Amino acid sequence: MVLKEGLCRISTYHGSMTATEFIPVSERTYKAISDLKGPDRTFDEIIADLVEHAKKQQLEDDVEAVLARKRFVEL
Repeated sequence: MVLKEGLCRISTYHGSMTATEFIPVSERTYKAISDLKGPDRTFDEIIADLVEHAKKQQLEDDVEAVLARKRFVEL
């Protein structure tokens, strides 16, 4: 849904919850998420997957940073 030129919003509905939240995003981001979504998935599922991927990537980056310092704490 286009709010104004260059800005869209993603509406998320949480199954058992009645609240709807609107997240303003650029048209480019909206299209990219829509392309990932497909007909059988929700925006919520796509965003949750992206968040999970980002968390895993951050953990990998943190581990690599620790290994690069070559300083370990003995357990």
